[in-house]
Amino acid sequence: MKIIKFFIKLIVTILVIGFIGFSFVQKETLNNLKERKKKVTSLRENFDQKLNDRDKLILSISSTNSDSLRYLIEKSKLVRKNNNLLEIEFNEYKLNNFLMNKCPVLKKETISLYQELNKITTEYNSSVKDYNVYYSTFPTFIFAKRKGFKTDKYLTIVYGEKNQNPIEKSKELPEWTKNVDTTFISK
Repeated sequence: MKIIKFFIKLIVTILVIGFIGFSFVQKETLNNLKERKKKVTSLRENFDQKLNDRDKLILSISSTNSDSLRYLIEKSKLVRKNNNLLEIEFNEYKLNNFLMNKCPVLKKETISLYQELNKITTEYNSSVKDYNVYYSTFPTFIFAKRKGFKTDKYLTIVYGEKNQNPIEKSKELPEWTKNVDTTFISK
């Protein structure tokens, strides 16, 4: 009887210690994930602010000040309030191409702003990568899914340069999949 009581106490003790350890790991993991997400969100807000600065600058120095330019800028502002990154990128792609083709004079005035935007984009992508890698590790993804976290998407636009349409680009297969032999897959 003493042996049974000893094993019951041992099992209960192990369960209590395991529960405390699990709770600690979950709390620390979620705190780390929140910090990474906060950094991504902060860089995204910084990116949006720079885009607002760009819009003001372009409208103030644009000699054409065309309806198309105003429309693209207003559409870009409106879409940025939505958090669909692909749609934001598509509108930025259209605005960037318009500026490159119709307002080449602006390139000189906006080059430093484009460099800042590209730097922020690089920092944002680096933070997103850090967040996504942390999110996808065990046991983080289990805790994250239960708390409603999702992976973030990367920005692929490069300001001041020609870009590929992001919607078409998102439909393309990644390079590593193009040379994969799929003949072994049976139907």
